[in-house]
Amino acid sequence: MNVLPIRAVACSDKGRVREINEDSVAVLEAHGLVILADGMGGYNAGEVASQLAVEAITADLLPLCTNDETTLSSQTIRSAVEVANESILSTMLAEPAYEGMATTVVVALFCDNRVHYGHVGDSRLYRLRNGSLEQLTWDHSMIQALVDEGMFDTVQEALDAGVKGNVLIRGLGIHETVEVDVGVSDVAPGDLYLFCSDGLSNMIPHQDMLNILMEADGDINDAAERLLETALDNGGLDNVSLALVCTQL
Repeated sequence: MNVLPIRAVACSDKGRVREINEDSVAVLEAHGLVILADGMGGYNAGEVASQLAVEAITADLLPLCTNDETTLSSQTIRSAVEVANESILSTMLAEPAYEGMATTVVVALFCDNRVHYGHVGDSRLYRLRNGSLEQLTWDHSMIQALVDEGMFDTVQEALDAGVKGNVLIRGLGIHETVEVDVGVSDVAPGDLYLFCSDGLSNMIPHQDMLNILMEADGDINDAAERLLETALDNGGLDNVSLALVCTQL
């Protein structure tokens, strides 16, 4: 496998309301690896769960990044996330104080002119290409499931009807097995990838997010700073974490 060179910037903030930051972010530019995890609100030791997820996935994927003979597949990403789930469950068994901790995760590996990604929960991956911002992941939330089932036409309609938007139906550390959604996409020159926790996506409307990225005109440091500041200015109701990645094709 040939790692695809990337430039990246990451930032994280506890927000205006939360007392601690339960998010964890890792960006390994030299290895084309990006991981973002959001300790699930309402669960004990969410910050521990998110850090364990990042550490376990890094330990599982990093050896593959340094092996030119490795052939990456979607199953490789899925297996790494499953290892993280097992790590969190094992830690809970060993440390009763951590009982009930859980986290979301989104992970991507850039190699062979492709991006392989996987996720669990509502942390997201977006791609900006040719002026269009596309969400590559799909939230594993109760409200999204109701929309998918046709009970509501849009998430906003479900919110207006009183459905809570922060109830997740998948996460690491909840069950012995975890269903991981995976995908792969070709990378094109000029692509920009945004990884974020729901503390960002819930605070910034899609069009505003697109406008910020377009106005930054490739300056990922400026774009990251503006996205974070906007999420905080709009309320900062949760921890806010993001990573911006541009490929070096």
